[in-house]
Formats: sequence, C-alpha cells, structure tokens
Amino acid sequence: MPATSSSATFLATLGPSGTFSELAAREVLRLPQFAKAPPTISFYSSLSRTLQAIPEQAGIAVVPLENIVEGIVSPVVDSFLKQPLQIIAEVAIPVRFSVVANHPQPNVIFAQFVAQGQCSDWLSQHDIEVISTASNTAALAQLQATTQAAAAIIPEHLLAAVEPNTSAADWAWVEHDVTDYAHNITRFVAVQQPQPLAAPDDSKHYKSSIVIVDDADHPGLLLEHLQAFAVHQINLLALVSRPTGQRFGHYHFFIEFEGHLQHPRVQAALSAIELRNQVIQLGSYEFSS
Repeated sequence: MPATSSSATFLATLGPSGTFSELAAREVLRLPQFAKAPPTISFYSSLSRTLQAIPEQAGIAVVPLENIVEGIVSPVVDSFLKQPLQIIAEVAIPVRFSVVANHPQPNVIFAQFVAQGQCSDWLSQHDIEVISTASNTAALAQLQATTQAAAAIIPEHLLAAVEPNTSAADWAWVEHDVTDYAHNITRFVAVQQPQPLAAPDDSKHYKSSIVIVDDADHPGLLLEHLQAFAVHQINLLALVSRPTGQRFGHYHFFIEFEGHLQHPRVQAALSAIELRNQVIQLGSYEFSS
C-alpha cells in the first residue's frame, strides 16, 4: 500500500522526545530533499512500531542501523525481510553521555538499558544501584522527581537542553563524557516504501545495501558471493549474518558496499549472485561522512 497524502507529511522515529533518534530525524530533515516540505516528526514506542508506521501513518522512518561499538541493530536488519523498505539516506550521530546527581553521594542511578551498556566502565567503577528506565528522557524525569540521593545517566544533548532552565543548585554533581568510547557514533538510516531509484550523480559518493536471502544453501555459497564482489572490484563495507529462524546454521546476509545499484559493475555482481539466491535491493544513498 503506498503512502497516503496525509501519512507522507509525517516522519516516524523512536520516542519519546529527546532521544538520539530525534536528533537523527532532525538531521535527516536538513537534507536537501526535505527542504521544501519537511514532514512532522511522530514518536513511537519501539523500533518495530516505528517501521510499521510505514506507509499508513508515516511516509518515512528514521531508525538506528549501526553503533560503532555495539555493531548492527538486529531488529532493523530483520525488518528488511519482513516488509518492503528502501533506504534513502543515512546520518551519523555522536553518542555522548553525562552523569548528573542531586547529591554528592547518590545511592541509586537511573539509566536506560542501552546507556548502561554504553557507560559500563563508569558504572563498574562506582558502587551505585542501577535502576533501569524505559528511555533516557525517563531517566532524567525520575531523577528530577525523586527525593532520595540519586543520579542519572543522560545524553549530553539532553543535559544541554535542560541546563538553561535548571539552576546550578539543582545538580550536586555533573560529570561529562562518561561513555566507554570517546568516539562513539550511531549511524541512522531514513527508510520509506520502495520507489524507483534516481539516476546516480557522478559527483556524489554512494553506498548501497542489499540482503541475500538464504533460499538455496550449499557449501561455498558465501565464498561465491564474495568472489562476485571481488571480480567486479566492489569494496564491501559491512557483512552481517542474520539467522533465518528456521534452522540452525542457516543465515540471511545483510551487505553494504561502495557504489550505486545502477552502476554497471554493481549490476554485474548482483546478476551473478542472483543466479544462486534472491537478492533484496534496499537502496543507494550518499555516505554520511
């Protein structure tokens, strides 16, 4: 079902407001293709609901695809096999966290589960009970609402947003950059229902994404596919296996590579692969950096 005229005016992303997903969505809306009529951001409570909003509730969705530390976001890759989607853009968002506290010696710290993983070194060095929250925004809200000695791990951009309205006396302790890796980045993609690809612009640097479906497994299959890329001198950027959910040892392959799906070398490589397996072409788009 194509996007309706009303749904096309909305962009779906993971909420609530204040998430890294919202930052990514706002970066996407700065891209030239959205300059004339930027859609309104709508927040959803999960990645699956965000993607399922296409096409009836939103024309576009912005979701995290890969974190530089934790790797691929599996539910997003799996969604490419569940519904027709096309990647039209990517943006890279720095991931930085701070700790704020209402007491010099907090007894508990509020943190969303992903933030806990991104700041595990800091947490292991401090003997504080961790209370999981549904979101980073909720971690801040619970800190602001509690009367006990507490702290919260929150994104730097969320701290910057509340500081103009927050007295210095409200925080007994602020520690910046508590993320395990100083150069932590998450790559987000904008997806829509599949549309005909625009012709490549030779002045732009493209990457493309595909899924090779496990529908004809045999010994040496992956090697044959890799050789198709090598023979046509196509540089691979990502290769991720995802279980089919049918049998152990059977996997679909999510692959990213340099080049546009309409480039002759890419078409030749994919034609060779399609002799053995179904290929889902997910789109071609400019590098985010």
